[in-house]
Amino acid sequence: MKNCISIIIFILFVKCTFAQAVSKSLFLVVDRKSDTFFLKGKTRKNFRYNYSNEKRNWNLSLYHNHISNSVYNNYKYSLPKEMITELKRKGNLEDIQLFMAKLNDFTIKELGQFFSKHYSYYYEYLEKNRKKTFKRYNIFIVFKADLEKTFVPCYEMALLKSRIEVQ
Repeated sequence: MKNCISIIIFILFVKCTFAQAVSKSLFLVVDRKSDTFFLKGKTRKNFRYNYSNEKRNWNLSLYHNHISNSVYNNYKYSLPKEMITELKRKGNLEDIQLFMAKLNDFTIKELGQFFSKHYSYYYEYLEKNRKKTFKRYNIFIVFKADLEKTFVPCYEMALLKSRIEVQ
């Protein structure tokens, strides 16, 4: 009986941990065939998605870089297919083109405020006994072709906002 209770508590703890990790995250579905996606370097560990808004003079780049033994790595997570279904139900899973279209009326300042308010956090780490911090985003890319897998790979993305033309 005691072991059974311990197992139930452990399962609830793991479920709550997963729920907290992804509840404030954005998962963008990308179709490799129709979306403009760039592979960087010789590996599939590094890729980029660019979106430009010429009318508002800004560019948004989402990129995934994974370099061995680097603090600034973006990571790949595998979530159970059932969790992806739940993310879709809650509105955390969106088609990347539809999501980018929602950003079209934003100025570059509003764009930065939107991502900071909804998806950013500060990552702290030690480097040579000094505490360092940098901004990360809870934004992930999910490839459409992977949605039917038992465990769906989700790639953490970094975000870069810039002007198209210097004013």
